[in-house]
Amino acid sequence: MAKFFRTLFRLPTLLILSLGIGLWLAVWPARVGRSENFVFYFPGSYHLVPIEVSDGTRYLPLLQVLNLVGKVAGIQEKKNSLKVWFDDSQLEFHQGEKKLNINKASFVLSSPVRVSNGQWMVPIEFLTTLLPKLTKEAIQYKAGQDRIFLGGVRPAVFTVRIDPTGNGARLTVRFDERVSVRTKSGNGKWILLLGDRPILPIEQAYHFQNPYISELQFDDQDGQPKLIVTPSTSGLNFYPSFAEDGRVVMADVLKSPATLAQAPQPSQPGAPPTPAPQPPGVTTPGTPAEAAPGPPLPAIVIDAAHGGQDTGARSRDGILEKDLVAQLASNIRAALVDTKKYRVVLTRVGDVARSYEEREIAANVAHPVLFVTLHAGNSGTSTPHVGVYSYRAASSPAAEPADALPRSLFAPWERVQELHLEQSRGLAVALEQHLMQVQAISTGEPVEAPVRGLRSIDAPAVAIELGSLAPDVDAAPLTKPDLLKQISKAISEACDSFARGGA
Repeated sequence: MAKFFRTLFRLPTLLILSLGIGLWLAVWPARVGRSENFVFYFPGSYHLVPIEVSDGTRYLPLLQVLNLVGKVAGIQEKKNSLKVWFDDSQLEFHQGEKKLNINKASFVLSSPVRVSNGQWMVPIEFLTTLLPKLTKEAIQYKAGQDRIFLGGVRPAVFTVRIDPTGNGARLTVRFDERVSVRTKSGNGKWILLLGDRPILPIEQAYHFQNPYISELQFDDQDGQPKLIVTPSTSGLNFYPSFAEDGRVVMADVLKSPATLAQAPQPSQPGAPPTPAPQPPGVTTPGTPAEAAPGPPLPAIVIDAAHGGQDTGARSRDGILEKDLVAQLASNIRAALVDTKKYRVVLTRVGDVARSYEEREIAANVAHPVLFVTLHAGNSGTSTPHVGVYSYRAASSPAAEPADALPRSLFAPWERVQELHLEQSRGLAVALEQHLMQVQAISTGEPVEAPVRGLRSIDAPAVAIELGSLAPDVDAAPLTKPDLLKQISKAISEACDSFARGGA
C-alpha cells in the first residue's frame, strides 16, 4: 500500500485536462470483441486470467492458474528455477526450458517456460497436457480457444445460418439449450448478450459474403458471453425475435423503410403478426436495436488497481494484487449490470497498465454517481479482511477549505474530490455496513486517508482494500470463488443503495 497512499506531484487544472480529453479519447482504440483474457469457467462462477503472447505462443501465469484449481502450499524461487508444492504434488520449472518435473517424473512442453514481469508463465498447452495430472477436476477444452470448462461445467453450443429475405437477411442462431438474451448496439454493431450461461463456440467468428451481414463474432473476454453482429453497410435496422422457448434467436437485418408512417399497423390487413410472448428473461425490442436507445443509465466506475508490469502486492503462495482486484472488479461489474440500473465503467480491462491520469479521465468523463477503487495489501494477521477508505487531504497551512473551492471548470483537478467528502464518507459507511454482513471476513470502521487514487475523482469515491496479501501470508482464503462472490454482492448492493439515496 506504499504506492497506494503516496502523494505525487500536482496535476494541471481541470481546464487543461479537459482540453486534452478529446485528443486522448480519439487515440484510445475501441476494444469491442478483442480478447485479452483466458476464461476459466467453474460451476456457478468464472475467472479471468490475462494472456501474454511471446514468439507466437500464448502464455498464462502459472501460479494464478494453479490457485484457481487447487492450493499452492508453498514456492521456492531461485534465479532460474521454481519449485511449487501444489496439493499433493511437487513441480519444478526452469526458465527457458521446455522440460519440467512433476513428482520427479519428467514432461516436455512444445514451448519453453518463461518469466515475464516477475511472473512464471506456462504455455496454454499446460492446461490440457499437465493440468489433468495435477487435479481431479473434469476438464473440457477446445484447442485454440481462450476458455476452459472445469468441474463438470456443461457449456451450451450453437449453430449459425443466414438466409436472404425480400429486402434484407435473416440470421438464425440455434442453441442446444435455452439461453437468456438481451440486445444492445455500439460502435456500429449489434450485440446479443447471452446471459451468464457458459457457451462453447464451434467457431470464434463466422464471415459471410452477404450485402447485409458481414460477420458474427463470439466474445466472452470479460466473462460475459455475447454475439457481435457486424453489418455490411450503414443504414440498416436490426429486428431480433426468439422461438422454441429461447433456444432459437432470429435477427432480421433490413433496409430502413422510406418512412415509418408507411409501415402497416398491427390492426391493418397485411400487417406482420404480433410476436408471441417470450420466455422469462428474454427481451424482444419493439423497434430496431439502434432506433430507440433510450436515456443513458447512470454510471458507476470500478477501478482495479495496478496492471501490466505493476503487479502490486504478492502473497507467499504467489497471488498478485493486480489479478485479485481484476477478478473482484469483474464480479462487481456483473452484479451491477444484472440490476439493469447502471452502466459500469472499468478503468482497466485485462492486464494493462493505467496511469493515475488515465484512470481519472476515464472516471470523470463518465460523470459517475460513484467511484470505487480496489486494492489488496498487508492487513496483518487478520485475513480475510476488507477495509474501506474515503479521502482526507494532507494537511497544508495554505489549503483553502473545501467549501471555498469554485464549482466551475476551473476547480483544481488535484482538489476536486474535496467537493465530495461528505458524500464519500456516506458511501464508505454504506459499504462497511454491507460488508460486515459477510460472515467470512473481518471489517473495521471506514478510515479517512490521503489516498492518491481518490484525490482527483469528481464524484463520491472510496477505496476498498482486501487483505492480507503479504509475502509471509498465504492468500488462498481471499481467492475462494464463493467468498469473492459474497464480497462482490455486498459491494454492489451498497453501491445500489447509495446511488438510490439509501444507507
